[in-house]
Amino acid sequence: MKQNETLTKHISLILNGLLLQGLTTAVIAPGSRSTPFALALAQLAREQKIQLFVDVDERSAAFFALGIAKKTNKPVLIVCTSGTAAANFYPAVCEAAISHVPLLVLTTDRPPELTKVAAPQALDQDHFFGNQAKDFFELPLPEINQDSQDYTNYVVQKSFQIAQSNPAGPVHLNQPLRKPLMPELPIKFNQDQQKYATLPNTPVLPTNLITELHASLQKKRGIILAGPNQRTTSNTAMLEWAKKSGWPILADPLSQLRGLPSLNVITCYDSLLKTKSDKLTELIPEVIIRTGQTFVAASLALFLKESHATIYSLDEGNKLNDYTKTATFSLDISSESFFNQLPPVSVHGEWLHKWSTLEKTYTSINKIDPTSTLNELDVVRVISATKNKERNLFVSNSMPIRDVDSVFQPSTFLRVFCNRGANGIDGVVSTALGISTKATDSLLLIGDLAFFHDMNGLMMAKKYHLKIKIIVINNNGGGIFSFLPQAGSPGFEDVFGTPLDIDIEQVARLYHAQYSLVTTVTNLKEHLSTPAHTLEIIEVRTNRKNNVDLRQELVDRFARQIAKEL
Repeated sequence: MKQNETLTKHISLILNGLLLQGLTTAVIAPGSRSTPFALALAQLAREQKIQLFVDVDERSAAFFALGIAKKTNKPVLIVCTSGTAAANFYPAVCEAAISHVPLLVLTTDRPPELTKVAAPQALDQDHFFGNQAKDFFELPLPEINQDSQDYTNYVVQKSFQIAQSNPAGPVHLNQPLRKPLMPELPIKFNQDQQKYATLPNTPVLPTNLITELHASLQKKRGIILAGPNQRTTSNTAMLEWAKKSGWPILADPLSQLRGLPSLNVITCYDSLLKTKSDKLTELIPEVIIRTGQTFVAASLALFLKESHATIYSLDEGNKLNDYTKTATFSLDISSESFFNQLPPVSVHGEWLHKWSTLEKTYTSINKIDPTSTLNELDVVRVISATKNKERNLFVSNSMPIRDVDSVFQPSTFLRVFCNRGANGIDGVVSTALGISTKATDSLLLIGDLAFFHDMNGLMMAKKYHLKIKIIVINNNGGGIFSFLPQAGSPGFEDVFGTPLDIDIEQVARLYHAQYSLVTTVTNLKEHLSTPAHTLEIIEVRTNRKNNVDLRQELVDRFARQIAKEL
C-alpha cells in the first residue's frame, strides 16, 4: 500500500471514530504538519457532517472551542501543528481541566526520528499538557498493520468518552506524522467501522446511608450552598428538595439558579456577610450541603470556617476540590442523583423565612439610581432587568464577576458563563464568541484589560459574522487591584493600575464592529432591549475608585436597613 493511502486510512479511522461517538464541531489552528486533518475536516464540513471553524491564533482557537464545549457540554475537537502551536493551547486546557469542560486536543507532531534532535518546529510533545490533561494518548504512526489500526480506532473513541464522562475534562491526543502529508482526496469513511459504546453509570446511595443522612438533617438549620454548575437540568431535584425541606439555597451567579421563581434562592449573602450585622448570629447553620464548583464570593470561605457546621460536599469524581478544607463528609455523587434519592426533611421553624426576609430587604435597596451617572454596578443591574430568556451572559473575571455576584438579581432566568476554573482574564473574548455560535442571543460583560488581552479573538466574530453584544467597562486599568491592600502604595498605578488608554472605538472599527459609547442607564437599556444582530461593542467609561466606594456604600446601606427593619 502506498504511503499516502496508509495516511488516508489512518486519518479516516481517527475522524470517523470521533464521528461515531458524536463529534459535531472542530476548530483548527492551521499549520503544515496538521495538513491531512485540516483537509479531511474541511471535507466533512462541506458534507455538513461537522461544523468547522478556523482560527490562525492558537490561544484564541482553544478558548473559542472551550466556549462551544461550555455551551453544548459536548467534546469539541481542536487541532494544531507541531511545535509552540500546542503551547498556545495550554491556558485553555488548564481552564477546561479545572472547570470540567470536555475538549479533545489533537496535536500533530514530528515523527520520532525528528524529535529531540533539534529539528525545526519540534518540541517534546509527550504528555505536553502534564497534569492539566485528564488523559493522554500517543497515537501510532500510520501503519497497514491491522492491530495498529484497531488500536487507533479504539483509542480515539475512548478519548471522546473520557473527555465527556463526569467530571468532564480535556484529553490530549498526540499524532506524529511523516511526510508526505497529502492524503488521497476525497477521503472515504468506512461505514462499517466498529463503534465502542458505553452505558451511563448513576451512583446509588446505600439504603442505610440514606437513612443516616436523612436522620442527621431532620429539623436542622440547613443551607444548600450551590456553586458554579453548567448543567442546568441538575437543579430541578435540588429546588424541589429545598422547597419541601424549607432550606435556603445560597446561589452563586454561575449556579444557573438566579432568576428562577423560588423563595429558596438567596443572592444577598455576599453583601450580608460583609455587613458584620448582629443578625448573622441567627443565621448560623447546623448543616450545609455543598454542590457545584468553587464559589465566586471569598466571604463564603470565612463563613464556612466560622459556622462549625457539618458540611456534606457533593463531590462527583471524588476530587476533594475544597480549598476551604471545611468539608466534613465528601460524597462521590452528582447533585441531581443526591437530591433525587434523599427524601425531604422536616422544616425547621422560621428558618427559611429569616433568609427570604433578608433577601427581600436587599432587593429593595439593590436598585438603580436614575439620577446618578452610569456606574459599574448599575451596568449589572440593567443586565439583570433583561426580559430575554434566550440570552446567554458571559462574564469576565476580575471585577465583572464579583459585581455580578453582588448585585445580579435577574427578573428572568439567564444562562451565565465565566471561566472560573483558573480564573484568568486570557481568552475571555474568544470563549464568549465560541458560546455565541450555539446561542441565539449572547452578551459579554468585560473590563478593558481583559478585552485588550484577547482582542485577537474578535477576528472570529468578523470572519464568521457572529452575533454578540460586548459591554466593555473601561476604567482604564485593573479595577480589582483597587480593592486590595496595595491600593494607594507608591508605584501602585504603574504596576497594578496599569492604564492602557485604549481607544475602544478604533478597535471596533478594526474588526468591523458596531460601536456605541453609553453614558446613561436609559441608553444602556435601549441597547440591551434587543438581541445582537452583528458584532456590537458597547463602551461604558467609569472610574476605578468610584467602584470601591459604590460597593462599600451598598454594604453600609444594607446594614442600616437590616438594623432598621429586622
